[in-house]
Amino acid sequence: MILETGGGPGGPTSPQAGFSSVDAVRYAGTTGGRQEASLSVTAGVIQRGERLRYKVYPELDERLEYDATYVAVDLVFTDGTRLSELGAEDQYGTAFHAFGQGAAKILYANQWNDVQVDLAVAAGKTVTDVVLTVDAPASGTTFMGWIDDVKIGPAPPRLDGSDLAEYVDTRRGTNASFAFSRGNTLPITAWPNGFNFITPVTDASTYRWAYEYHRLNNADNLTELQGLTFSHQPSPWMGDRDQLTIMPVSAATPLGDPVARAAAFSHDDEVARPDLYSVRFTNGLLAALAPTDHGAIFRFTFPSDAAGRHLVFDTIDENGAFAYDDGALTGWVESGAETGRTRMFCYGVFSELPSFGPADGGRANARAATFSEDEVTLRIATSFISVDQARRNLSLELEGRSFEEIQQAANAIWNERLAVIRPDGATEPQLRTVYGNLYRLNLYPNSQFENTGTAEAPSYAYASPVIPTVDGQAVVKPGKMYVNSGFWDTYRTAWPAYAFLYPTLAAELVDGFVQQYRDGGWIARWSSPGYADCMTGTSSDVSFADAYLRGVALPDPLTTYDAGLRNATVVPSETEVGRKGATTGFFNGYVSTDTEESVSWSLEAYLNDFGLAAMASRLADDPSVGELRRERLREEAAYLYRRSQNYVLLFDPAIKFFQGRRPDGSFAQTPDEFDPCEWGGDFTETDGWNFAFHVAHDPRGLAGLYGGPSGLEAKLDEFFATPELATKKGSYDIVIHEMLEAQAVRMGQFGFSNQPAHHIAWMYNYAGAPHKTQAIAREVLDRLYVGEQIGQGYPGDEDNGEMSAWYLFAALGLYPLRVGAPEYTIGSPLFPRVTVAPIGGTPLVITASDVDHPYVQELRVDGKPLSVASITDAALQSASLVEFVLGPEPSDWGTLQSPPSLSSEVPAPLVDLIPLDPSNPLFDNTAATSAAVSVVEWSLPAPATAAFYTLTSATADAPTSWRLEASPDGTTWSTLDERTNETFPWPHQLRPFQIPTPTPHQHYRLTFPTPASLAQVELLH
Repeated sequence: MILETGGGPGGPTSPQAGFSSVDAVRYAGTTGGRQEASLSVTAGVIQRGERLRYKVYPELDERLEYDATYVAVDLVFTDGTRLSELGAEDQYGTAFHAFGQGAAKILYANQWNDVQVDLAVAAGKTVTDVVLTVDAPASGTTFMGWIDDVKIGPAPPRLDGSDLAEYVDTRRGTNASFAFSRGNTLPITAWPNGFNFITPVTDASTYRWAYEYHRLNNADNLTELQGLTFSHQPSPWMGDRDQLTIMPVSAATPLGDPVARAAAFSHDDEVARPDLYSVRFTNGLLAALAPTDHGAIFRFTFPSDAAGRHLVFDTIDENGAFAYDDGALTGWVESGAETGRTRMFCYGVFSELPSFGPADGGRANARAATFSEDEVTLRIATSFISVDQARRNLSLELEGRSFEEIQQAANAIWNERLAVIRPDGATEPQLRTVYGNLYRLNLYPNSQFENTGTAEAPSYAYASPVIPTVDGQAVVKPGKMYVNSGFWDTYRTAWPAYAFLYPTLAAELVDGFVQQYRDGGWIARWSSPGYADCMTGTSSDVSFADAYLRGVALPDPLTTYDAGLRNATVVPSETEVGRKGATTGFFNGYVSTDTEESVSWSLEAYLNDFGLAAMASRLADDPSVGELRRERLREEAAYLYRRSQNYVLLFDPAIKFFQGRRPDGSFAQTPDEFDPCEWGGDFTETDGWNFAFHVAHDPRGLAGLYGGPSGLEAKLDEFFATPELATKKGSYDIVIHEMLEAQAVRMGQFGFSNQPAHHIAWMYNYAGAPHKTQAIAREVLDRLYVGEQIGQGYPGDEDNGEMSAWYLFAALGLYPLRVGAPEYTIGSPLFPRVTVAPIGGTPLVITASDVDHPYVQELRVDGKPLSVASITDAALQSASLVEFVLGPEPSDWGTLQSPPSLSSEVPAPLVDLIPLDPSNPLFDNTAATSAAVSVVEWSLPAPATAAFYTLTSATADAPTSWRLEASPDGTTWSTLDERTNETFPWPHQLRPFQIPTPTPHQHYRLTFPTPASLAQVELLH
């Protein structure tokens, strides 16, 4: 093995550039036995309380053997012993020797990794050498990597847990980029579910990756800050909007150009917490801020010898303006992502009167305030309504309050949100991960509303992002609206977590999105903040149904249901809302390949239909709902339950995968053509393997497609054994970041870096092998949420709290696998004891013996054995103690009874009995055509029994009354169903009707007493 010094991996724009110093040491060689070389690091006697810390970058070898990860920096002592021989472990509990580091798969390849080792086992020993060891099992493979920043020194003191916000480092997930994600987050300081975010930015001219922990460092390998920014970014992929940047400048003139004014700092001199951000720059200037809901207080301390004392106010482009009048800063910004964006206004006051004018260089609209005092305080608030409302927000939240008071108020509300989970026996990294994840969960979604009244008599209003502006001005409506949630990402875990941990808040959040439906007719698929044509599925349907079914007291459950029903039954006229492919998909039973990502659109629709069916069924039992509506709800529930089983239509038995079907009904690819490892096409952001189990609402029905539980187990085993090579781009032009991240997970095809895979490990509970769920979930918890102290912490995009919520559920030994069914499937708890104290809910204690091992031997709920790998939400809410007994080997626990499922075997799809007739606009399986009707007659090839019929309205003249009749001979007719006073709330709406007494018939007709128009008629079996 050779060692040589000289820079680090990658050029200045590579995903990991700028993290290493110019003194990084490169190691390289060929595997074959243990190898080591001296690093020539000076060291002495190990003192108690010290730790070894270093960064390592193992490069990925072509054979994907990960040999460079079998690496460790070892300490050799004067008594002949080594650190690796003393039982030392790294911060994550991994055995600290070269082979142990590699075998644990704890180190990411092609990424810098942070390794820390408590040196208590070596206290008092004297270090005689520091060596780099490589001990890979393979032989003859070339390996290469980098080591940097090797240090032996005092470890920081362990936190006492009195302030939970101290565990949160908001920079978690910022060591990421468009090319490779370890979170793709911003270091946000904010109020929980706040109106604004405030974030430092390393690039003040972008609305995407505005803060990158590790990239584009200066020549001294230091990060440079270009501003402190008001942000509203839900995701870098969706883009930020209305960014207002404030940057202190200590130069002689107020430099406006973001690059020229940039100030260098070390991450060691940052404090990045939910309630406080501060940074001391290398030039001596100290900046600090604390948030309120609609504003913030900034405090800038300039060095006494500063050449100047300026605050520069800027935007990312020329779309903004700032002025200083009557002792106040005022202004507006309207820039960045356009989906529902409206103008943001600001109002601020300084601790001393400044001189105010243009900045020196940069954008023409940049302005600067110049001061004479060394310390300057700025109180500033924002509004989407007006400058006057921004002034009101400042008065309500900031006026007369000191920096410390504002920070303490933010700290108090964050501690309240974080205290819902209190683990005992957790390590510091685990505590940082738990509370970092709770922080991320509570950042989203965001309030859009403002108090237009007083503190004593609040009156809320909001600038609506889903109503078109009038003369460029946002339409202001009374009430509360919430924004910023990508429901495709968040429905699986984040929304169930709100219901579980914050049920009262969850009710307000749901209704805040239903307000979008009240305003604009739809709930956004990806609210950022308005209607974005992005991602597949209308997953607010199942998210909100699930909350209702879990007992969240929704303010308006019927309207919540109606918002979902519109998604499920109405063909949208715009691509930004509703379900794509519905024009024919409603009638074919699946979305065909003439719609991009057709399999994803179909399978997501079935999941959402399941949730809506369950919600309709529950509402139909609610005596406060009128009887006529309850009867309609029963029909809709029965129809949607059946339609949610149509996933069988996309399962190709010739290949045993789901795949797309063309408009003519044929499968898109032959068995020779189909490659389940190929990305894109009919699948969203993944491949056929990761959609092979996308039937979380009906796992037993899915198992039936694979031949039963044992067949499902074999399919899952193959899934986890088939490596992701990140080479089969499919329909993508490039190797997208999700491919590389799925490869980096090193768990076969398990693309845990992206949401479609998040439920898959839990499906083993339906395969008679719950021990495999337990082992895989524990491996994810142990391996994939690491690196939190160097801006990593996630294995992929942390979208609006979704990946955080996965960790939180799995760490409790629970998972909401069947969203839309009020239950949890069972895993393996991470902690010996954890207290869950939901705000507005009942406290619960979960204990686990022998947490070093993942396998469940026994489970008791309030002392009573639970033998199935599932627990209802009601049982969990009423319980006070859940006890797991864990062990080192799998047991037969959970194998004797399958958890609940929609079906017990392969279900029959819902099929239209009327033959397709392309010449008849009522029987052509498309809502794009319509016909005026008085009488509609049709005949079947043979007598058949129908359970439902559906009518789809046209653009006008929807029917209100009709009679369905049947005949054995086309001459003698009997009535099957008769309706009066019916309504179709929306154009192009499909409405299902149950036939009261299904019997076989061959000839049918519909008669309408008043002429009407219809787009489609179905007779369903």
